[in-house]
Amino acid sequence: MSLSVQAKLSTASQQKQHDRKSKILICGDVEGKFNTLFNRVDVVNGKAGPFDLLLCVGNFFGVNNKEFELYKAGIKKVNVPTYILGPNKEEHVSLYPEDGSELCNNVHYLGKRGLYTTSSGIKIAYISGIFSNESSNNLNTYNLEDIVYLKDVCTKVNAKGIDVLITSQWPAGVMKYDDKYKLNTTINLYSDVTAWLAAQIRPRYHASGLEGLFYERAPFRSHTDNNMQFEIVTRFLGLARVDNPSKDKWLYALHLTPVEKMSIQELLEKTTDETQSPFNILELEHKLFKNKRKTTESVQYFYDMNVEQTEEKKYIKRKKIEFDQSKCWFCLASPAVEKHLVIAVGNLVYLVLAKGGIVNYHVLICPIEHHQCGIGLPERVLAEIEKFKDALRKLYKLENMEPVFFERNYKTSHMQVQVVPIPTAAKKEIKEIFKDEAEGHGFKLEELDDCNRIDQVLPKGPPYFYVELPNGVILYTKIHSSMNFPLNFGRQVVASGAILNLPEKIDWKDCELKRENEERIVQSLRKAFEPFDFTM
Repeated sequence: MSLSVQAKLSTASQQKQHDRKSKILICGDVEGKFNTLFNRVDVVNGKAGPFDLLLCVGNFFGVNNKEFELYKAGIKKVNVPTYILGPNKEEHVSLYPEDGSELCNNVHYLGKRGLYTTSSGIKIAYISGIFSNESSNNLNTYNLEDIVYLKDVCTKVNAKGIDVLITSQWPAGVMKYDDKYKLNTTINLYSDVTAWLAAQIRPRYHASGLEGLFYERAPFRSHTDNNMQFEIVTRFLGLARVDNPSKDKWLYALHLTPVEKMSIQELLEKTTDETQSPFNILELEHKLFKNKRKTTESVQYFYDMNVEQTEEKKYIKRKKIEFDQSKCWFCLASPAVEKHLVIAVGNLVYLVLAKGGIVNYHVLICPIEHHQCGIGLPERVLAEIEKFKDALRKLYKLENMEPVFFERNYKTSHMQVQVVPIPTAAKKEIKEIFKDEAEGHGFKLEELDDCNRIDQVLPKGPPYFYVELPNGVILYTKIHSSMNFPLNFGRQVVASGAILNLPEKIDWKDCELKRENEERIVQSLRKAFEPFDFTM
């Protein structure tokens, strides 16, 4: 996607994002009663709307689906954008496209698994179908690999959590400790896997169908060992079937501020009816993964912590790591440098395309010779870095974009300034978003006084992170060993729904391109940068 197209999309999204809270409707199993559903939604939308979208859990199709033909033909209209989960039965698979797409105007199939961010910033995680231990090639089933993938995506995206999780299956044991609201029926299609996912990603709301009854659980908070520093309260909703004879509630309205826009204080606020979590993470982990991977009491994922340690090994002093400049990815004279990514070379500094960039114009400013970090750089190097910054500001301005500059002197050997262009409309609240994200990870970003330079408040050597915002404000933090500082923190913020809305691009490894595509982008960048290139 070109920079200008990305700018237009992100700017359009940004204009909608901070106007109001999001209004969302969630319904249970439709089972072919499309007229009843959409007529009721129109009434509710007219009285209490407008609603941003409708989410459908459980079985969307039923035995008789003739009513849907009228919507496919455009004879009848769906007036609220509707997003549905995939099939739960093999006989319904043929009614869905293989990939998430539109079934008719304004009715969208989300797909098997994923995280959808609305234009207002609401994050909706979803998993379709019924759990199966077998390979998950069928649209109506999912397996452990699917659920772990979704967990990883959700925990990467936002330290504060997810707004809504929708699954067709109820989480096993969700009624435990809820003495206020007892059900007089048996839950049949519950899943331990759904319970594990809900406990791990801690959505503010979790809605499910399939059981044919309405259940609104008292709120609870799950305790896990992942990157989140605090526990968000979760509210579970089981929704009945559309037009059920018992008149159980099958349509539920939510009025939400996106979690990324809420303060930590708001998220931690207690409710009078909270219970302890019904989910035991360790028991679920052991039950689901005992034959798939080794675990310990602290719940480690995908790597073995049970390596035998002798008393001798415990006291061996670590050898000092010696730096090998020939293997540095960023020393321009090193054979390891991918020269095809270089855009411009100055006397002391060069400009290079970011490997696995968030957008096409995501670049790095690096010193030609080896320097560990920006603190303590020679004045001549600093001056040339500023020249590159000014040139990039002029380039991005042509596309209604402005740059965010950030440096992480932590678990990296060669100083690099990351430069990510964002829509001009997105800069208004970026300072608060950075600060809120930092709080969510358990640390604080300080604001640099106008009269100071960053090297006057940060010492040379110890790890740090700093970001320079489009308005010139600089935020920084010293990284201590006790902090759980995420390596992708800078990317995480600018890729968030409130800025670029590209949550799938938080990790650069997920964004790597083929060499020919990188070369094409570099050629385009060189041409665009040429009018501002002071190195020529």
